[in-house]
Amino acid sequence: MKQSHEPQNEIRKSINSQQNLWTTFIENGNIDAVDEKILLEYIEMTKQQKKEQEILKNHLENFYHIWQNDKGIYLSYLPAPDKPKGRKPVTAGTREKLEQKIIAFYLAQETAEEENKTDKDAPTLKTLYPRWLKFKSLETTATTYIRRIDTDWKKYYLDDSIIDMDVRKFTKAMLKEWALLKIRSMDLTKHQYYNMAVIIRQCLDYAVDYEILKENPYSQFTVDGKLFRKVKKPEDSTQVFLKSERPLIEAEAWKEFEEKGCTTALAIPLAFQIGVRLGELVTLKSSDISKNGKYIHIQRMAQRLERQRPDGTWYPTKWIVVEHTKSSAGDRYIYLSKEARRIIKVILESNREHGFFYQDFLFVHGGRRITHAMVNSRIGVYCDHINIQRKSSHKIRKSYISALLDGGLNINEVRKQAGHEDERTTLKNYCFNRNDIVTNEADIEKALAG
Repeated sequence: MKQSHEPQNEIRKSINSQQNLWTTFIENGNIDAVDEKILLEYIEMTKQQKKEQEILKNHLENFYHIWQNDKGIYLSYLPAPDKPKGRKPVTAGTREKLEQKIIAFYLAQETAEEENKTDKDAPTLKTLYPRWLKFKSLETTATTYIRRIDTDWKKYYLDDSIIDMDVRKFTKAMLKEWALLKIRSMDLTKHQYYNMAVIIRQCLDYAVDYEILKENPYSQFTVDGKLFRKVKKPEDSTQVFLKSERPLIEAEAWKEFEEKGCTTALAIPLAFQIGVRLGELVTLKSSDISKNGKYIHIQRMAQRLERQRPDGTWYPTKWIVVEHTKSSAGDRYIYLSKEARRIIKVILESNREHGFFYQDFLFVHGGRRITHAMVNSRIGVYCDHINIQRKSSHKIRKSYISALLDGGLNINEVRKQAGHEDERTTLKNYCFNRNDIVTNEADIEKALAG
């Protein structure tokens, strides 16, 4: 502490040696002759002296007095909460030196408190994340996406010390090392890493937007794709209904309809004909069908509504109908094949016959529109009946798109029918072989025979 006051003592000496000269210049109106540096030093020293006087006055009035023992040593006490009586002695050979020690103690204490306050108020991922998530929720109507982000936060960040660090101290090198360790320790795939990294990357983008950071260090590096755990593309037979399986599934649906009069069962054969998303399928209305009956307008969907409580937990999921599709490409007119038209005709006639009506929805059960679970549970039961692996309604959608591609339909037209923004999505994620092994072998023989 003594060392920290030596520069101040030097300034004090400099001021004292030149103060009379400075005063003389002022009295004579010759302010321009005063050395600017000395003037600033004088002003600063005056402030410091006043602060030191206040510190010493506060110590003497509210804490401990100063006294001299019989050996001529000056003594006082300083606050020390960790000591038995909450204080510790301080001594010096002269009163002036003792006062300097007392002042130095309180100045150091004040500096430490300021540093602790700065650390406490420092922007961290923990403090930025809830603000960014709230902002993120304003950018999308897909509340399921927000809940997935929050799930990833708990999975990848909540127990990681990085969330308590001052983001202003983040560096490119530090963050890259952290990302690489994360990939290796959790054996992440490229997709998992992207979902994980989007949180820290966009939180720091948010910090830049609010001028907490000048730039985002996480955007200054890339990760070699070779480091990610490779994901083997699934077998075609698990992603679509094979040509040999589809008629058996459809037969099961028609059988249930004929036995029970349940039009929900007919959602399955219709899905094979139009390939819509499940949320679009269960919200179809008869008014969506064009006047000539050859097209159906896909313009709404059932969407999960996720709501977060103030304590960070989530309310139970609610399903709502929204008058928009997953993306702008999702709002589309799908061609209805002759078979699709026949199925719709049967559904409409059955609805009229049995008085099934609810807000013009095509599929009604129990006085309400049908749900995702009603469709998927039936598909699962039908799969069990024909003794094949259970597959979801999304596999029907993949079967539809694969069938269009197998039929030689232009890729851009397939993309539009599927409601995709980019044909790369169509080809990469929805193109599968619907033939069984025997048919594949026969086709290969035929192709090579020529």
